[in-house]
Amino acid sequence: MFSHYLKIAFRHIQRHYVISFVNIGGLAIGLTATLLVAAYVANEYSHDRFHAKGDRIVKVEFNHNEGDKSYSIPWLSYGFGQAMKDQCAEVEQFGRISDQSFYSRLVQSDSKHKYYETGFVAADNNFLQMFSFEFVKGDKKTALTRPNTVLLTESMAAKYFGDQDPIGETITYDKTQVFEVVGVLKDLPYNSTIKFDFLSDLISFRTRDIQERVGNTADSTVKDQNSYVGAMGKYHTYLLLRPDASQEAVARKIPSLLSSSSKIKDGKDSYDIFPLFDMYFERDNKPAKQKAMVFSFIGLLILSLALCNYVNLTTASSSSRAGEVSVRKVVGGQRMALIWQFYLESAIYVTIAFALAVGLFWGLKDYLYRSLELPVDASFLKNPWFLFSLAGFYVASILLSGGYPAVLLSRLAPGQIFRGAYGTMGGAARARRVFTVFQFTVSIALIIGSILITRQMELFQYKNLGINRDRIVTVFLDHEDGLSKHYREIRQSVENIAGVESVTSSTLLMYYPLGNRWELKKLNSDKTVYVNYFSVDQQFVETMQVKWVAGPRAKLGEGKGTSVVLNETAAKELGIDIANYNRTLNVGASTHRDLVGIVKDFHFSTLTEKIGPMGLEIGSDSSFNDYLYIKLAKNADAKSTLASVGKIYNQFNTNRPFEYAFLDDTYNKMYKNEQKTGRIVYWFTGVAIVIACLGLFGLTIFAAEQRRKEIGIRKVLGATVLNIVTMLSTDFLKLVLISVLLASPLAYLAMQRWLEDFAYHIPISWWVFVLAGAAGLCVAVLTISFQGFKAAAANPVKSLKTN
Repeated sequence: MFSHYLKIAFRHIQRHYVISFVNIGGLAIGLTATLLVAAYVANEYSHDRFHAKGDRIVKVEFNHNEGDKSYSIPWLSYGFGQAMKDQCAEVEQFGRISDQSFYSRLVQSDSKHKYYETGFVAADNNFLQMFSFEFVKGDKKTALTRPNTVLLTESMAAKYFGDQDPIGETITYDKTQVFEVVGVLKDLPYNSTIKFDFLSDLISFRTRDIQERVGNTADSTVKDQNSYVGAMGKYHTYLLLRPDASQEAVARKIPSLLSSSSKIKDGKDSYDIFPLFDMYFERDNKPAKQKAMVFSFIGLLILSLALCNYVNLTTASSSSRAGEVSVRKVVGGQRMALIWQFYLESAIYVTIAFALAVGLFWGLKDYLYRSLELPVDASFLKNPWFLFSLAGFYVASILLSGGYPAVLLSRLAPGQIFRGAYGTMGGAARARRVFTVFQFTVSIALIIGSILITRQMELFQYKNLGINRDRIVTVFLDHEDGLSKHYREIRQSVENIAGVESVTSSTLLMYYPLGNRWELKKLNSDKTVYVNYFSVDQQFVETMQVKWVAGPRAKLGEGKGTSVVLNETAAKELGIDIANYNRTLNVGASTHRDLVGIVKDFHFSTLTEKIGPMGLEIGSDSSFNDYLYIKLAKNADAKSTLASVGKIYNQFNTNRPFEYAFLDDTYNKMYKNEQKTGRIVYWFTGVAIVIACLGLFGLTIFAAEQRRKEIGIRKVLGATVLNIVTMLSTDFLKLVLISVLLASPLAYLAMQRWLEDFAYHIPISWWVFVLAGAAGLCVAVLTISFQGFKAAAANPVKSLKTN
C-alpha cells in the first residue's frame, strides 16, 4: 500500500512538474530563510549556556541616578565579593575579573613577537572554578594562584610562541610586568559575554591599583583598601549562589554590608543582581535582544508565507485530482486512507524542499552571516539540541503544510465532484484569496519598512550635527608611551604639511561610547547640572566649526589657567543668561573654572538621544590630549597627506604603529545595529517578494488552466491578447490592492514604534505607502503577465479540444 501511495505521489509530481517546481521552490526558499533566522536566534539565546554552574552565577552592579538619568556601574570594590561570601549565607563563592586595557597595551614574548593588545584582563582563581572555560594545557585548580602568572588562549599562544609549548615561558605586559605562562585555554566561544585573550592573576595588578587610587601602598593602606565594600573600584564581581538561594534575599542584604562611606544615600540608588544567563540581553547588549525578536518575527512571517504558498498551490491544483478522489471513494476508499495519501505527498514535497533548504542553508550561511555582519559560531550548529530542533521543525512543516489539503480533499463527497462543484467551492476559493492577500500584505509591509529604514539611515548620514566631521582624521597619542608630551612638536610639524588645513586635540574620541561626566554649579548656587565633559585645546571650536552663541571676549587659552565653554543646553539648565555669561563655575567639589563662552548645541553622541548639556574644558596643558584631530584640506590627497603624518608620528614613537580613523567612520559605527537591521529587512523583503510571486505565478497557471476553453472561445470571437491578460489579471490585482490597504496601517504602526527609539527621526510621509503599493502592483502585474501572455497566445483550436 505504501509503495502504491509513493507511485501516485511521484506520478503527480512528474505530470504537473511546473506547479511542483514552483511549490517545492517556494517552500525551499522559505525554509532556507527560516533556518538562517533560527540558527542566528538560537545562537543569540545560547550566550553563556556552556557554563556548567551558569544557572547559579549572578553579577552585582550599582545603579546610580543623576537627575532624571540612571547609570549602571559594573565595577565594584576589591573587597565586595569577600564580604558577600563571609556574611551572606546564600553565597557559596565569588569571582572577580578586571579589565586592564583601557587602551591597547604592548605585549611581547621576544623582540620578534610584540603586538598591541586590548584583551588583557586579570582574575582570581575563584573565577576559574566558577566558570567553565576549557583548559588545553595547565591545571585549573592551581592556575592564577601565584603572582605574575598568566593564561593564554590558543590563538594567543600560537601568535606569540608558534608551535612551541608556551608553559613556563614568559610574556612582558606594558613594558614593565613579566608574567609566566601557566596554562592555555581554548579560544572563547562567540556566545561568551566574558571576553579576553590573556587572563593574568589579579594580585599582580592590585598594588598598582591602590597606588593609582590613594597614592601609597603602605600595609595599613592596603588593608584598608582591601576591606572597603562599595561601588568604588574596578572589579566585575560574580557570585555563585547556593542551589536553594534567593536572589532577592541576597540583594536585600547588600546595603548592610557596605562600608560607612559608601552607604546608599539616595533612595533611587540600588545594587542590582543580574543572572548570568540574562546578562547578554538585559545588561550587555539590549539592542541584540530587540534584533533577535525582530529576526524571530520575520522568520515566522517568511515560514508562514512559504507554508501558505504551498497550501494555496496545493488546493488550487487539486481540482485535477478530484476525479481520482471520487473514484477511490466510490470503490470503497476510506477517508483516513485518503488523508494518509495526501500527507505522504506533503511529506515528499517537504522532504525535497527541506533537503534543498538544508543544502542552501549550509552553502549560503557563511556568506549571508558575513554580509549581514551577524556572528554565528559554526560549531553551535552541530549541537544535538539544535539538530533535534531541526527535526522537530521538519515534522511541523509536514503537519502544517499537509493538514489543510488533506482534510479538504478527503472530505469531498463523490456527488459534489461529479457535478463539478469542487472547482467553485466557496471555502477553497476564499482560502486561496486569503492566503494571497496575506502574502502580498507581508511583502508590501516589508517594502514600506525598507524604504523608511533607508530614509532614517540617510538622516543619520546627512543630518547637520552642528559640528564639522568632514575630512577630519583622528590619531591616538598614547600618553603612557609619552606621545602626548610631544603634542606641540607633533602638531606644529603636522600643520606644516601641505594637505593639512588645521589641527586640534581632545582627551576623548568624539562619537565613541566612553565619556566623562562632571557636576557643574554656578558659584553660590545649589543647583547642580551633570554635563558631558571634554578637555580640548584652544583650536577645537574653530577646527570643528562649532558656532558661537556668545563669546569669546578674548582668544581662547590666553587667560589664567583653564577655562570652560558650555553649550546652549548646559547654559539653560544652569540658568545662565547668554547676554551676561561671564562668571565662574564650580567643577566637581572644589575646582573653579571661568566660563568664557557659549556655543550652539551640537551632536556629540548618537541621534537616539537628545542633545544633553556639554562642557568643553579649554586648556593649554597638553599632557592628556590623547586624540589628535587633523582637518584635511579640500583638495588634499588623503593617502599622501596621511603618509606624511605617519612619518612625523614615527619620529616620536617606535613601538605603537601609526593608526588613524576618519571621524565620519567613527560616527557611522554608532549606527551599526540599525544598519544591520536595515540589511536584514532588505534581504527578507526580497525573499518575501520572491515567495509571493511564485505563489501568484502558480495561481495564474491554475486560473489559465481552469479557463482554458473560455480563453479559446474568446479568442475565436475576436478577443485580443491584451483582453485575455486583463481578464486573468483583474481578480488578482484586486487582491493586491486589498493587501496594500491592509499593509499600510500595519507597517505604519510598526515603523512608528521603531522610529520612536530615536530622538531625531524622519516623518512617515504618505508617498512611502503609495510607492510601496505601486511597487507591489508592478511586481504582481509582471508575474501575472508572464503566464497570462503565454495562455493568451495559445492556439484556440488546441484549447477547445476535449481531453
